[in-house]
Amino acid sequence: MNYSFRKKNKIVKYVVLHYTGMKSLTLAYQKLLSEKSNVSAHYLISRDGTIINLLCPSYKAWHSGKSKWKTHSNINDYSIGIELENKGHEFGYSNFTKIQYSSLKKLIDFMKKNFNILDENIIFHSDIAPNRKQDPGEKFFIKKIGVNRFKSIKILKKKYNLNELLIFYGFHKYYLKKHKKSCICAVKRSLNYKSITSLQSKKFLKDFYNLLFH
Repeated sequence: MNYSFRKKNKIVKYVVLHYTGMKSLTLAYQKLLSEKSNVSAHYLISRDGTIINLLCPSYKAWHSGKSKWKTHSNINDYSIGIELENKGHEFGYSNFTKIQYSSLKKLIDFMKKNFNILDENIIFHSDIAPNRKQDPGEKFFIKKIGVNRFKSIKILKKKYNLNELLIFYGFHKYYLKKHKKSCICAVKRSLNYKSITSLQSKKFLKDFYNLLFH
């Protein structure tokens, strides 16, 4: 299994949610344990709600790849990775199961208590690598695990432009400069839009504002 030791100055701050994006749980499990895969995660949750602890959170898993969020780069250094069994956009993306959400909520509650994880730091793979990743995707509803990612954001004025909203959301400045369209798509996935494009509209800006400042 692939893992690294965390540096003493790199404390766990984030939980990153993924989907497996593979045809079966067995294939996903084998890949996450294989040294040849160059990937790993701390937890895997099957569609029947089974929580599989693959790696102790005190070690660094290789789940995020090239990634940035807020002012941080290399999010593996600061995070715990949770994989949800789902075939993903390539092999037949489907709704996550009720029992999967139930198990994930229990695990997230455990992380909050034991690692002092804040709701705002429970993030998506598509947030930290919007130019590369789509998971957990538009069919993942974070409210079902009782998480409000943006509850700490304060409204300072009545109107914000798109760039300001994207900064509030948390995208790293590199992505805002190089991959703005991908950032917009990532927000639409958080909003659970059925159609994911980089097109802007008044409705999208309103929905985005309400996501951050509800």
